[in-house]
Amino acid sequence: MPEDWRTLPGRICRLRDHLLRSEAEAAAADAAADADGGTAEGRRLALTATVFASAGSAFLPAFKELFSAGLAARQGEWDKDAEYTGDGDGPGFDEADVYSALRDLGWTATRLTRPLGEALHGAILGAVSGMVGGEFEDASMLDLITSWKGTVLSPWVRGVVGDWAFEAEEWESRLDYATSECFCQTRIGEIFDVVADYPDSLPAVHELRDALDRTRMHARLASGLKASLCRRLIHPGANTSQIISVYINTIKVLREIDPSDGLLDAVAEPVRSYLRGRGDTVRCIVTSLTDEEAGGDLYEELRRQDARPLEQAQLDCDDDGDAPDYDWRPPPSLFKQRGTMGHLSTSDGTGDILSMLVGIYGSKDLFVNEYRLMLADKLLANLNFDTDKEVHNLELLKLRFGEMSMRQCEIMIKDIDDSKRINTNIHSTIRSKKSNQGRRNKLQAGTQEAAAATNRCEQPFVDVAIVSHIFWPALQREKFKNHPRIQSHLDQFSSEYAVYKNPRRLVWLDQLGTVQIELEVVDEDGSGSHMQEFSCSTLQATLISHFEDRTWWRASELSDETGVAEDVVRKKMGYWINNRVVQAVQSTGGTTTYTITSVDDFSESERDSAGGGSVVYEEDEGEGQAVSAGAQEAEEMKVFESYVVGMLTNLGQLPLDRIHNNLKMFVSGSDHKYDKTPRQLSMFLQRLCKEQRLECENGCYQLIQGR
Repeated sequence: MPEDWRTLPGRICRLRDHLLRSEAEAAAADAAADADGGTAEGRRLALTATVFASAGSAFLPAFKELFSAGLAARQGEWDKDAEYTGDGDGPGFDEADVYSALRDLGWTATRLTRPLGEALHGAILGAVSGMVGGEFEDASMLDLITSWKGTVLSPWVRGVVGDWAFEAEEWESRLDYATSECFCQTRIGEIFDVVADYPDSLPAVHELRDALDRTRMHARLASGLKASLCRRLIHPGANTSQIISVYINTIKVLREIDPSDGLLDAVAEPVRSYLRGRGDTVRCIVTSLTDEEAGGDLYEELRRQDARPLEQAQLDCDDDGDAPDYDWRPPPSLFKQRGTMGHLSTSDGTGDILSMLVGIYGSKDLFVNEYRLMLADKLLANLNFDTDKEVHNLELLKLRFGEMSMRQCEIMIKDIDDSKRINTNIHSTIRSKKSNQGRRNKLQAGTQEAAAATNRCEQPFVDVAIVSHIFWPALQREKFKNHPRIQSHLDQFSSEYAVYKNPRRLVWLDQLGTVQIELEVVDEDGSGSHMQEFSCSTLQATLISHFEDRTWWRASELSDETGVAEDVVRKKMGYWINNRVVQAVQSTGGTTTYTITSVDDFSESERDSAGGGSVVYEEDEGEGQAVSAGAQEAEEMKVFESYVVGMLTNLGQLPLDRIHNNLKMFVSGSDHKYDKTPRQLSMFLQRLCKEQRLECENGCYQLIQGR
């Protein structure tokens, strides 16, 4: 059975009294023998040995409970008044008498050091956790703990060990260390929340830095944060932008604690590896850099006044072109920064968060290419040809990534600016011609309808983004037949452009573009109709334009008219069905017929139940993506085909990893830098095998014999 600590006070006092009586009797019998105290000390040791030899295994744990009861009484008084007065009910025994008896027996400094230490650690950890746990924005937590230690802990320990032992054994400094250690232990247990709440948690970070400076628990902090990141962050359930945000906070928090980045190197590698393996990491980083709504820290990072170009950042590059600087000194060791860690500068190179993110991949080319793809979509979706925001972002990116790396993006923006000017000139020419034609018609007919038609002709029908295809990424090029009325306007613009920019000609990308169209739509309750403006794709505009010719079409007929597959027609028509412009009728043979929706199509019961549980038809996803991801990747990989063919011609059969390493070695200095992953290279080689240019045997690629 466990030892009941409540019986200890009485037993301890009786043992003390027995020892004192024995010493008094011995002193009376032989005063000379006890003059030097040797026999008294022997009796004390003998009594101690007898007691501990006969005690069970629960004897020492009972003393831990005894000390814990004394500490708990004082903690209860502190919790009650936030300041210990010593007037509480106490632990249920005379503490002063019991602790004095333990000192007389000589147990406090010898046999009971372990249970006393365990009781102190448990009490300190519990008190510190209760005071500071979850509180990250108050900068006075360490002061509160220091006050608690001086008011509650130190007086109690002095009462247990005695004044002489308290000073001689430096208990004050030991308690300082113990409270700092428990503070660090508490914060390490909630370090992920500290990082996630940054910068609101900056006061807690500063206090943790000061406590770590005393305890040197940096390795424990690193292992705790690393485990928390692996458990709570890098998993499929977290989105990439959230992981990047926490990773940036991790960089900032650890640099507050260790500006030399020693802790960061020990913690961040699992996050870097995980981000490197996610397909949308680069896009998320570029989006955060350039989009104010999604940006946050990275958006501000790009606009830092003291930021350096990435070439000067400390990535994986060697400064072979720079002369040696013999004044350079490595950053001081973490264990030699005591008292100065909070004052070290982080603004010279190591403070560049963008360079850390680019360093995940070791190359800035991936980010430049991703920005180029995103810029193409943004520019082609900009119906007002307003490039001020993109010019501003481009200038900032040029400062960080280099002017030459952004040359293609600069030309893309210039194309849009030129398109705006060309549109203005061609629209002016078209309006002038139509105005002259309208006046001639008016003179001939003399009707008000001709005058109204003249005014309608003054409004431009087509705005065109004219791009230099050499500098733009691969765009969607699927062809279809526009409605004749739409095509006539395109042909007119093409003719005027051919005159304006002779001998250049326009090649239309039919799938791209946006059409603003106004249609009559039936009200949701079917009681009437109203005019509504829609913004749709060119194919959707072509499909609905056919309903001006007749009120019903089969899906197969629309497919024949547009040259688009029937399943694509169904998805595109889903947009007009969901907006109550047309309705679909399914025949018994499985044929789909589309008709214009009218008020007469709504029965009385349908009007009563309108808006409640109507069927939503499938629409085509991905509208507005101008860049063809597959075509872009194929175009980028195409330039490496000659390298692969030459490599296999000279070296014969080669496995995938050997081809990958050779491309990294030989193509790195060319105009087309190789920055693909082994997976991308494998897909490219498999495509060459399907085209019967290569063959793969036992994991090795070779040229097909006879080609």
